[in-house]
Parts: sequence; C-alpha cells; structure tokens
Amino acid sequence: MCIKNTFSHRLLATICLLAALAWPLAADWAMFLGNAQRNSIAASDLAPPLEVEWTYDAPDGIDSTAIVVDGTVYFGEMSGKFHAVDLETGDGKWTYQAGLGVPASGCVMDGAVFFGDEDGEFHAVDIVTGEARWTYQTGAEILSSPNCLTGAVLFGSYDASLYSLNPETGEPNWTYRTEDRVHCSPAVQDGMTFVTGCDGKLRIIDVETGEEASQVDTLDYIASTPALVGDRIYIGTMGGQVLAIDWRKGEIVWSYDHPESDSQYMSSPVVVDGKVIIGGRDRRIHAIDEQTGEPVWEFMTGSRVDSSPVVAGRTVWVGSNDGNLYALDLATGEEQWKFTLGGPVVAQPAIVGERLIIGSRDGVLYSLRKP
Repeated sequence: MCIKNTFSHRLLATICLLAALAWPLAADWAMFLGNAQRNSIAASDLAPPLEVEWTYDAPDGIDSTAIVVDGTVYFGEMSGKFHAVDLETGDGKWTYQAGLGVPASGCVMDGAVFFGDEDGEFHAVDIVTGEARWTYQTGAEILSSPNCLTGAVLFGSYDASLYSLNPETGEPNWTYRTEDRVHCSPAVQDGMTFVTGCDGKLRIIDVETGEEASQVDTLDYIASTPALVGDRIYIGTMGGQVLAIDWRKGEIVWSYDHPESDSQYMSSPVVVDGKVIIGGRDRRIHAIDEQTGEPVWEFMTGSRVDSSPVVAGRTVWVGSNDGNLYALDLATGEEQWKFTLGGPVVAQPAIVGERLIIGSRDGVLYSLRKP
C-alpha cells in the first residue's frame, strides 16, 4: 500500500530521523577490554564532556570493569557480590553472592554470565534469575577475566593453570598447567589463545585441544593482558618494559623502556592510530609508536595508572588511582576533560553508545553520558 507524501508524513519522518540520530543504538561491551582480541576500541566516538546519568551503590568497592550486554550492566564487588543493573535506569535487577571478592570482569553467553572470585571458584549465573547454574573450584584465587567462545569459557587462575570449561555443564574441556600464577585475561584469535603470567612467558595454546603451539620468553613476569593486532601482540611487563611480539615468528620486535622511570605495568594496552597506549605505575599514560617502539607522547596523572585505556573516536578514556577519569586527545595526549570519582579507579571504562560505565574503590558505579 502506498502512503501519500503529505506535509504531515514528511514532518513525522523528519522527527523519527532526528530521534534516531539523537539516540544511537549501543553496541555491547561484552567482556573485559571489549573483545576477544582484548584491544579496547569502542564502537562509538564518545567524546567529552559527559554528565552523571545515574549511580549505583556497591559500598565494598569496585575493581572489576563492568560489562554491558543487551541493556544490562554486570560487575563484581569486593564483598563477593555480583550485580546485574538496568542500563537505562540504574536500578538493580539481581545480586548474586560469590565468595570473597570479585575483582575481575565476566562475560555473557547462552543466557549466563561467567566470572571467578578470590576463593578460586568460577561461577555460571543465569542472567534472568540471578541463580547459579553451576560452579567450578580451582586451586587459588581468580583475577583473570574469562573469554567466552562457542563451547568453551577460558580463564586463568593463581593455581598456575589456564582452564577451558564447557559453558553448559562446567566440566573441563582441558586444563593447561603453566609454571606460575596466571593473572592476565586470555586473548583469542585464529583458533589460538594467548596467555601470559608470572612465569615470564607468552604461551600460544590451541583453543580446541589445549596443546601449546609455541612460547616466547617475555624477559619478566606479567600481570597485564596482551592486546592482539594481526601477527603482533603488545604487552606491558612488571619489569618496566612494553613489548611488541611477533607471535607467528616467536620473537620480540621491540622493547620500550621509559628514559626516566622504571615503571611496572598492570594496565593493558590499546593499539590504534599507529600508537600503543598503556598506563604505568609511574603515574603516566604512555603513547608509543606501534612500529618502532619510540615514545610519541605521555600524560602525567596524580597516582599510578592500573586502569586500562579505551579509545573512542579521537579520545582516550582512562582512570587513575588519583580518583579521576581522564579524557585525552588521541593525537597529542592533551587533557580534554576529567571527572573526579570518590576513590581510586582501577577498572577500565566500558563504553556503549553515548554512555560510559565505570566504578571506583569508593563503592559507586557511574553511568556518564552526553548531555
């Protein structure tokens, strides 16, 4: 049936178009660092300034980066509570009690959210009811955020193991034993998972079989999570280096050492626009040339930077233990804007459409959005 092209219909179409432009659809932030390759580039070009849309109280403090899937925000509290919160309103949907703290993020797949706790227990929780589907006990605390794949949930534990569990049953597909604690969150690409840890090695493991394909000596122990870009991995070490590694050749391409500080890196890098951007415990945010390892710019905060940066358009968003969320110019590193939270920020910002979700150790989760 044809519709007559009257003024009223044209006006209605214009209003609908303006509404669509004003309220863009939000992509999910489905896991720690945003994607399976752990390279934190947001789907939107969110730029400052932002304003507080809502807050949600978690009084025992928030270390975990929020994940956002289908309009629900999921995050852990250091009391062991795990929360599901409505993205639009900030109202709680349910709270699940795990053991001790939940410092790492989760991931969502097949109607469940998966995460570990400091008791070493890994949980699969139904996203509708907030009830446990199953749990799996490891030998030590879990500070690794899982990677959700078809038929497998991957995560590391301080018992020096990398686990692949069946997401439906919680039974192990396989367990890979390293030589020391696994802090990082496994990255996945081309059927391989990439994991680093306190044994000072990058291990490349077949996702299906759990067999090691190769390994690279990383010169020092690592808590940072690797960012995957093609044939290269970028990672910060606790020995003061940022490394670029050709994982197919099994060799270090370059090593960045700051000329003035011997910084440790807990933050995970983001690689975009020819730059590797990472926070350091020397209070700096470092931008390094992706090809050469030479410094491009740096920005000084008031305390160490364990929060991992995320890039949205031409803006770098990153938190600091000085209690601030910073927005920096991607090209120059100049401060565009900052927002003061009530406590140290170690979580990464999660960006979905026109919103930024972040929590701090003062126990408040914030939803910030464009005015």
